[in-house]
Amino acid sequence: MDGLNLQMTIHPFCDRYGLATVPVEVKDLLNYTSIDPMVQRKLSGGQRRKIANYLQERELDRVFFGPVTLSLRDVSSLAKTEEGLFLRPGSKLSILDGQHRILALGYVNEQMLKESRSLERKVAAMKVKVRRSPEDTELAAELELLEGQVEQLERRRLELMESELAVQIYIGLSEEEEKQLFGDINSKVQLVSKELGHSFDSIDPLNLVIQQAVDHNVFLKGAGVERRANLTAYNKNFTSFSWLYSTATMLFTGKMQPSYELARRIKQDPSQYIEILHQFYSALIPLMPEQPGLPQYSSSARAMQESIALYAHRYLFTDGKYTKNWTSCLSIFEGFDWTHENELLVERFGVLDNGKLNLIHEKSLRKHGKLVQLFQELKGEPVTEDEADEASA
Repeated sequence: MDGLNLQMTIHPFCDRYGLATVPVEVKDLLNYTSIDPMVQRKLSGGQRRKIANYLQERELDRVFFGPVTLSLRDVSSLAKTEEGLFLRPGSKLSILDGQHRILALGYVNEQMLKESRSLERKVAAMKVKVRRSPEDTELAAELELLEGQVEQLERRRLELMESELAVQIYIGLSEEEEKQLFGDINSKVQLVSKELGHSFDSIDPLNLVIQQAVDHNVFLKGAGVERRANLTAYNKNFTSFSWLYSTATMLFTGKMQPSYELARRIKQDPSQYIEILHQFYSALIPLMPEQPGLPQYSSSARAMQESIALYAHRYLFTDGKYTKNWTSCLSIFEGFDWTHENELLVERFGVLDNGKLNLIHEKSLRKHGKLVQLFQELKGEPVTEDEADEASA
């Protein structure tokens, strides 16, 4: 029979409903689930991207997410055969918990398909070159490498789609009961601090780079790194693991979000990126106040730290290659006025009611662009505001 074969046993639940737990392959979840906007909260594109990045950066072949909760309102959508219960073709299971996980898996599948098709086009073009120059061993080796990449990528994609997630299915709930269950599930969620995640997660290669710098860089140790909580105005530490993560990302890529390509490069040569981060803080922190994390200094602002990294990125690589003595760009901070009375900063950002510079962190990175523009002017290489905004985009 066509449809989704659910090898499950339905147990009575509250005398009125049914409840079953069953493993379901990712590809079937993508084909047989739907989102009811009357029951679910609005989809968060950021949350979906975070999960998708997690899957892509780690190059996972299989996933072990927590159970997904689904609902089947219409019992007649199930058909019983000798082979078990089948969800009839065209029927859908409503997602109560796990929409971002499921959509992220679908997104990763699409991205891997795009990457695979791009590689296949390169393979086709390379085959033409090999036919024209059959004696060229370098072309033949490059073709073999490309074909191996296509095979590896497609194998990873298929294994990911064939992974099984634990699924809990409620049967016979009304729309109102689904809303109540959704609320009950999500009202007990307790988030884990980002600092703990970055401090102990050794799967993400960028976290490994940060952990090495925190453990061994004497200047970072002296300035103070918050490991367990978010930084507040009462915390004297210079930075935190989540701030280090975003600052390192901007230093390495010039972008706000870490990329799949960055993770690959770090995996290939982690020592290079550890050394770059050491060089950055070893050159920068001595040019800051003795306690750069104190709130009376602009050096304690996240926007300031990230903007310096964005500015330094412009000198770190030249045509994709590492530049020696790139830290010389940080010499502009010799004698820099880190107080909140700095006239150049007051002119650009204004002052809050408490007398401090308006360097409150914004996701738009508009302030980052203004700071990068200022640093370039101090370096004697002024840029337009549009160029500065582009650098922080």
